Amino acid sequence: QVSLTQAVTLALVLLTSAASAQEYDYYSWQSDNFHNGRFYAKQPQCVDIPADLRLCYNVGYKKMRLPNLLDHETMPEVKQQAGSWVPLLAKRCHADTQVFLCSLFAPVCLDRPIYPCRSLCAPVMETYGFPWPEMLQCEKFPIDNDLCIPMQFSAGHATQTPGTT
Repeated sequence: QVSLTQAVTLALVLLTSAASAQEYDYYSWQSDNFHNGRFYAKQPQCVDIPADLRLCYNVGYKKMRLPNLLDHETMPEVKQQAGSWVPLLAKRCHADTQVFLCSLFAPVCLDRPIYPCRSLCAPVMETYGFPWPEMLQCEKFPIDNDLCIPMQFSAGHATQTPGTT
């Protein structure tokens, strides 16, 4: 597996062989534009979580990182994709469903992205008992450590439907 440093070095080597120094401004390039194997046009930014992002409004923090951890780069894209998950919360099957989904759709805005831990993902996914999209497969997330979001509630607590807090 290639580390981020190796990927950045390779990208710079490829860029220098494809363009002269005058054609490329090395100082304006930021490694934060490279995320999950994709380059983004804009730097990650902190934006307010809008009230009409029902999945994650009132989730416990007010600002989210964009692009998010599902590679959505614009707020309209986030709203459209997140909206299809709101009915799942209404089923109230697992207390951590909203925390898990919002950690991906509307990640808390910090210096670096914080992914959900596998311990948060697995019980939420198992509760519903149907196949999940590739973007939500638990093996993609880190094993529990201090750099990921762990399970918040013990099993047995029901989720709150967005807008009922």
